[in-house]
Amino acid sequence: MFSDIEVLCWDTGDPYPNHIKEWSGDWIISYRGDFIFPEYLYRKAKKGAINFHPAPPKYRGLGSQHYAIYYGDKTYGSTCHHLDKSVDTGTIIDVERFTISPLETASSLRYQVGVHCLKQFLKLLTNYILPEKPLPISNEEWGKYLYKQSEIDNWLKKMQQHSLSHPSLI
Repeated sequence: MFSDIEVLCWDTGDPYPNHIKEWSGDWIISYRGDFIFPEYLYRKAKKGAINFHPAPPKYRGLGSQHYAIYYGDKTYGSTCHHLDKSVDTGTIIDVERFTISPLETASSLRYQVGVHCLKQFLKLLTNYILPEKPLPISNEEWGKYLYKQSEIDNWLKKMQQHSLSHPSLI
């Protein structure tokens, strides 16, 4: 669908990919990634720089599947948004929601949201990006709190001390 693609596979703790400083192109499409694109880079994207965040707007940051199960959320979803200076704050393009099964665990929810992120990506690719139509703007807003990796690690340790069988830990 695109004539020239560069794929960046990066994981937390990997060295910074310095080669991206020279990148230029039409689109940056971040798909369920933890890499935080610097502003100078995503501003170079001629047509857009978007992220597919594997959580609803209520949950900015990381580890939200654990919190959604723990707090008994009835729905979950993926959020597509424009990249912006702060993590998960860019204008929301689209939210793909689904019902959380009563037997859902944090792990199964993480996999299920992956399916919905892919469905959302294909919908936006087919209906907007490839036909070069303007991306939609959602009326949904981000939650105020940013969930950080250090907080989720500490929270999970505390939870494990109190309840080894809770579905938010599985």
